[in-house]
Amino acid sequence: MTSPTSRRTVLAAGLAGTATALTGSPAAAQPDAPAPAQANLSFPSTRLTREARHLVSRTQETYLRNHSLRSFLFARAAAEQAGQQPGQDYDVELTFLICALHDMGLTASASSNQRFEVAGADFAAQFLEQRGVTDSRVDTVWDAIALHTSPTYQASPVFRRRRAPEIGIAIDGIGIDVVGINAIGGPDTLPPGYVDRVHAVYPRLGGARTLTDAIVRHAMSDPRKAPPMTFPGEVLHQRRPDLPYQTWDMILDAAGWGD
Repeated sequence: MTSPTSRRTVLAAGLAGTATALTGSPAAAQPDAPAPAQANLSFPSTRLTREARHLVSRTQETYLRNHSLRSFLFARAAAEQAGQQPGQDYDVELTFLICALHDMGLTASASSNQRFEVAGADFAAQFLEQRGVTDSRVDTVWDAIALHTSPTYQASPVFRRRRAPEIGIAIDGIGIDVVGINAIGGPDTLPPGYVDRVHAVYPRLGGARTLTDAIVRHAMSDPRKAPPMTFPGEVLHQRRPDLPYQTWDMILDAAGWGD
């Protein structure tokens, strides 16, 4: 996968932090290229993206919906700053779907006993399959959402070469919205003034702190949603050190091999 922006930093908050206008067929077609990033606060308008936006507006609290939409705007703007053009270098519809749906695992609509990243990835895959998309785009969306709290995968040149570019573009946008542009690539990652324009339309409303609170609530509802040594498990441990916490040595002790 060719990444459009720097992968230099692990997204400390852990969140740092499918191609086509379908008109009844899953055949791929790109929406029109957007206006320059300095002015562009639009979203791709295809059947899938419109349905995804409606779903997000209906099921996500305002702070979470704003995070999802900002993530896409930052992803596209950062890609353009890096010379990556929608419709030429990556699929803008897929990128939007990843960003819009990446935290659906924190909503009641995608409730399961899995960590929120996997629950959200499963939900997004089903969203696409139910709408006639069954090709590799489903895999791209699933991979991006499931991995969005493990961005160091992108430091691997093999990962970048063999995975779809939309994964890196979307994860960068999500990361920018959680840990900021300095952690992702520096002040030149986005056009001057663009962050303020985005925040004026989609305010943070507590931003990453509120998002972290939601992750903790999700993890508290079922221990299986926060396994040890996963992002939600670590966040839960840091926020609630009073709760039981299974260490790696405890896991080895339970193996019964006497190692």
